[in-house]
Amino acid sequence: MAVAGDKTEHRLRFAPWLAGPFVFMALLITVRFVLEVAGVPLQATRFLSSTGVVYLVAIYLGAVAPLRGVRRPWQVVLPGILLVIWTQAWVILFTIVSGLLRLARSHFAEPQDWGNWGHLAHHVLGHVQEIVPVAIVVLVLMAAMLVLWHWPVTVAPGAILGALVVIRFWSEAMGLNPVVSSAWSSSVAFLLCGFYLGGVGTLLGLNSPRRLLVPAMVLGWTWRFWIFVAVLMGAATPYYKTHFYSRPQGSLFGHLAAFFGLEVVVVGLIAGLIEWGIASWTAGVLRSRNLS
Repeated sequence: MAVAGDKTEHRLRFAPWLAGPFVFMALLITVRFVLEVAGVPLQATRFLSSTGVVYLVAIYLGAVAPLRGVRRPWQVVLPGILLVIWTQAWVILFTIVSGLLRLARSHFAEPQDWGNWGHLAHHVLGHVQEIVPVAIVVLVLMAAMLVLWHWPVTVAPGAILGALVVIRFWSEAMGLNPVVSSAWSSSVAFLLCGFYLGGVGTLLGLNSPRRLLVPAMVLGWTWRFWIFVAVLMGAATPYYKTHFYSRPQGSLFGHLAAFFGLEVVVVGLIAGLIEWGIASWTAGVLRSRNLS
């Protein structure tokens, strides 16, 4: 009986963890469909892209997972895959509806899909094929957030940095004005995270430079890891034009390896040291004012 009770409690912890994001994705896609059918321009509804939002949801799920009893990377595999399947299922649903009803205002179905079952089936198959690559990215994001829980003070800033990189990538991919998309710069946010680390870290007992060193380095490499993920996405989808990735002249693998070595390892190290300095200064100010 005790074992059965533990299993029931375990499932109950999972339910609220997944229910909210799943409902949110369904509502997002439904709202976009309704707005488009109602005549809202595609230039506005494109910002309700489920393709970009699903990555933000993945970061959220990974960030709050331990609060719901999910602490091991393998435990996010099935939820992550189900999230992507669920999202694509709603997209496929409205693609079929748009094709059957010949909804010209909806972006879900192309004019070639109207009344053409063969073309519509090919379109749907394309969405099915997207499940695997999108699921891989989703699982990477969720697992990365789980890793940050080894240093709890890094979870919130790590999630924010990841979200900013995702938002900037998709704003640029959708052709937003570079001046506007640059407002989502993670570089400025990273520096601000140093003040957060020093302030909140002090409240959590990380009130000395020695104790702040490891979390600061983790944040430095986490930030650059998010950038590397954006570069990989740019390489996988070269039709999206972003500042994260430009097609190299030589070997793609060599380019990515060099980028990882320099921009992730080396720059992440330097960024972590800068973060450490900001956090240590902040913690010192709090100590001097007896706020720690």
